[in-house]
Formats: sequence, structure tokens, C-alpha cells
Amino acid sequence: MFEKTLTLTSLNVRGLGSKSPKPKAIKIWLTSLPSPPQILLIQEHHLGIEGTRSTGKGLEYWKGGAFWNPRIQMGPTQRMSDGTAILVERKTAPLVVDSEILMEGRAQFIKLQVAGNGMFTIVNVYATQTSKNRALLWKTISKAELDSDNTIIGGDFNHQEETSRRGIAGRRQMHRREAASWHHMTLQYGLTNAWCSDSFRKMSKKAFTFDNGRLGANSVISRIDKFMVSQDLDSRGGRIESAITIRKFSDHSPFIISIWGQATGIDKPTCYFDTSLLEEEKSKAALLQAWAGDSLTPPSDQG
Repeated sequence: MFEKTLTLTSLNVRGLGSKSPKPKAIKIWLTSLPSPPQILLIQEHHLGIEGTRSTGKGLEYWKGGAFWNPRIQMGPTQRMSDGTAILVERKTAPLVVDSEILMEGRAQFIKLQVAGNGMFTIVNVYATQTSKNRALLWKTISKAELDSDNTIIGGDFNHQEETSRRGIAGRRQMHRREAASWHHMTLQYGLTNAWCSDSFRKMSKKAFTFDNGRLGANSVISRIDKFMVSQDLDSRGGRIESAITIRKFSDHSPFIISIWGQATGIDKPTCYFDTSLLEEEKSKAALLQAWAGDSLTPPSDQG
């Protein structure tokens, strides 16, 4: 399976109602691709437990595995816009040995045991628009201790590390507590943003994954969808692409990554030191622990 490439697509669908045409449209789009992904990460499906059993079946076109993380069940008058899912095509599904929901409606993972390649852990996230809540999400993923040399975290992160060409809402900026949890998580799993890595060739000039479709001063574009990969996968390299936004689905672009089955032989640093780690005592302590080879302890909520 991984002799050549492992391809994943992340897609924020902005809701899948009982009469939504989106499942059929997504199926048509994916099956039209030259190389359909083996794994599809879905965010913001809005489906509860019953919805994943009925409407969700429209997306199980691979006859493979479907791992649903339903939206949070709250009051009948409260509209909740969350929910994630991981869909695995038929030939890949038998390799899944474990799956778990890390946070209701927001994060989940599957583990694949691949002969000759070890364990792969794939995490799907749909972060909130609030920095404080995102900090809790990154901390939860850190506490999970995924225990895999091949880790991929993909989805809608709802924050932006890089500066956008146009104004982006302040709620998507990382505040200090979130920055500490984020840096801790990336250090713990040795993660690199695949879009910023020299090991992954960009297949399009489209640099952003979110576009609200408005013009002029009301336009907001940003790259809030991404794939974070562990060092071994980064050394393999591959391709990455922000596809054309299809308004039938969402105001998010399908985000696609293909990882080579073997290392490319590239031997150059793709993780760059972030000096903001030294601004917080907690993140500085985590960094020093990592350098010393000690086990990392997630930052405390206290203070």
C-alpha cells in the first residue's frame, strides 16, 4: 500500500444535512481525481449519532472503514457546528488496528499497522475559533501520547501561524496559552508543517485554504487547514496541494497531501527554531526537557 504514496485529503464540509446534496457531490469529485485519496478527513459535518448512521452512509462510497465523531449533543435549540469523520478506502481499511475519539466533535485518530513501515497514527482535528479552547485541544492531543513514529495531524486548525496577506479575524490568532500548548504538542511529536517544508512539492500556486468569497475590504483569505507530519514522514517528502475551492462543498479548499512510501534521501533541516518558545517559562521548560531527552509534561492550566 505504501510502496509508492499515501494520499490524504482534508475537507471542511460545512454541514451535511439529511437532504444535503453534498455527499453525492463530494463522491463525484473524489472519484474524478486521477489518484483518489486512501483516507479522507472530514470536519464540521454537523451530524449527531443518528445522522452518521443515515446521512453519513452517503459518503461511505469506498466500501471501506468509516470512523465518525458525532457533533456534541446539547439542547434542541442550540445549533452546534462541529463533528469529524475519518473515511478509509476498502484496501486500506484492514490495516486499521485502533481508533479513538480524543474530544467529542473536535478530534479523533486512527492507527494503521503497515508491514515494513510500522505504525501510522492519523489525527483529524476541527479546532474552535477561540484560542482558549484550541489550547485545550492541543493539550488533549499531547496527553493522548499517541506513541507512533509516523504521525500525521490534519484538518481545520482554525488558527494561523503565518501572517495573512489580508486581515484575519483576531480570534484566529494564537494567544499565549494556546502558543504554549501548540509548541508543546509539536515538540512532543516532532511535527513539521508540511506546507512549509522543503520536502513537499507544492502542486499549485494557491497558497490559502479558506476564502469567504467576498470582495474588497470584506474579503478574508487564510491558510487554516494544514497537515502536520512527524520527522520520519517529512524526510520521505511528497506532494501537497490546496485545491480549487468548490462552493458546493464549502468555503474551504480540499487540502491534499501525498507522502512517498520511502525516504527521498533529502538530508536538510526543515524544522526551524521558533524564538517565541523562549518567551514563556512553561514552553521554555518543555524545550529544555526535550533537549535533555527527558519526557515532556503538558503545560499546566494553572497561571
